[in-house]
Amino acid sequence: MALAYAGLLALLLVAAPTFYEGDEFRSILVKSAPILIAAVGMTLVILARQIDISIGSLFSVCGIAAGLLARAGVPMTLVIPLTLIVGAAMGALNGLLVAGAGLPAIVVTLAMRVVLRESLRWLREGEFVRGLPDRFQWFGLGQTAGRWLLIGSAATVFVLFLWALRFLAAGRSVRAVGSESSSGSSS
Repeated sequence: MALAYAGLLALLLVAAPTFYEGDEFRSILVKSAPILIAAVGMTLVILARQIDISIGSLFSVCGIAAGLLARAGVPMTLVIPLTLIVGAAMGALNGLLVAGAGLPAIVVTLAMRVVLRESLRWLREGEFVRGLPDRFQWFGLGQTAGRWLLIGSAATVFVLFLWALRFLAAGRSVRAVGSESSSGSSS
């Protein structure tokens, strides 16, 4: 897959070299970085033969939490880990209900999606988080450094994910869960 993507980028370099000039390509990378990070998490869920449709609502809650924490004066060095804790707690609740209680993932994540979306609607009444401090944008690093940090973070998460799936026992276990049905159905 990576080779096909690299091939398409090389073809684009020959067919439309102006695509790489200016900010257009970097802008695509910046906009795609959060999606790549979410896709890594969703890949784990899919490899375990499950589904999670609450991810968009979970992202929204995390974004609002980050904004509210920053507006309250919490330093960015704490906003990021606290936001990750909020997301991990919601993901853990989904996992507890699916793995622990044995409920179907589609039902749990659909319910979580509705609960999160409607809770945000009720609590925020559709209002954006306003009055954010300047340090909130681009992790307080300025636009250029912040963009590269975002791209680098997504690339790091992706590479670590690939490495963990291949070389860690936990990663191989997740892959084994997803391949259970295909090996068991051939008998």
